Amino acid sequence: MPFKPDPVQPDFSSLIVSLDNSKTQTKNHALYQTIFYLIQNTQRARDLLVDEIESIDELVSAILAATILTVNDETNTFPNSRQLLPGTGITFDDTVDGERTINASGGAGNYYDSPLSDGDLSAADLIFGNGDPIICQVPNTP
Repeated sequence: MPFKPDPVQPDFSSLIVSLDNSKTQTKNHALYQTIFYLIQNTQRARDLLVDEIESIDELVSAILAATILTVNDETNTFPNSRQLLPGTGITFDDTVDGERTINASGGAGNYYDSPLSDGDLSAADLIFGNGDPIICQVPNTP
C-alpha cells in the first residue's frame, strides 16, 4: 500500500499566480475578475472554516477536561466525570426535565425531631436561637 500523506486544507493562492500569468487578464478582463474573486472568496471561506474548526477543538477539549456530574458512569466519554449516587437516606427525583431534586429522609431514620424546651411539663417554654426554636434529634427507642 503506498504512502498517503494526511489530508490538509487546500491553499488557493497559487491559482492567482497562474491566473496572472495567463492572457485572460488582457484579453477578457471580466472573466479575469470573476475568476480572481472566486479564488479570493474560496480562500476566505477556507480560512474561516479553519478558524471555526480550531475554536470547536478548543471547546471540545474544555468539555472533556471539565469535571461534570452524571447520572450514569460516563468516564469513557468524559474522563473527569463523576457519577452522582445517592447515599443513605437520600433519593433523587428526576421527573422534571433538566432538574434533579434531592430528597433526604433524615439519615438512617432512627431519629425524630423535637423542639428543645425548658423541661417544665405543665407550661413548657421553647428555647430559641436567632429567632428560631432549637430542634434536637431524639433517638427512637425500640
